[in-house]
Amino acid sequence: MFLFDSNLASKDWPGLEKHVEDLLGRHSGELVHAERWPDRKLAYEISGCKKGTYYLTYFNAPPESIDALRRDCDLSDRVMRVMFLHDEVLLEACEKRKQAATAGEQEGEGESKSDDTGAKASGEGEPSAPAATQAASATATATAPPQVEESPDKPQNT
Repeated sequence: MFLFDSNLASKDWPGLEKHVEDLLGRHSGELVHAERWPDRKLAYEISGCKKGTYYLTYFNAPPESIDALRRDCDLSDRVMRVMFLHDEVLLEACEKRKQAATAGEQEGEGESKSDDTGAKASGEGEPSAPAATQAASATATATAPPQVEESPDKPQNT
């Protein structure tokens, strides 16, 4: 995931996409999927910027090239922050995001609105709420400890 200044992203988004592709290409990386997230207010200022644009990328690269790629990103004037993760589950998430993007393009071409609301109600096609997170939150709710009432004659432990 790359973080860019939102002002720079609004002025030259294709240039930033090309910059990321060039960074990956220099280190034998292959871009699999990428998506731009909307501008967001940052929790704190980074290099004088209060808003940022996140660019989520899925790519393949040799493990030994990640340190050099991180160094190039740190030296880049365009990239404010970068985060790399390696996990086999991410490949599945990438495929889901690709399918959701493809489905979104197809919906825009002529499917009815009732199909769109039905998919969102069931949680399908929403990249911001993965099924694993929903399952984990449902499990946490189901396994919450029962509420115990304190009797007035016993002192409370603090």
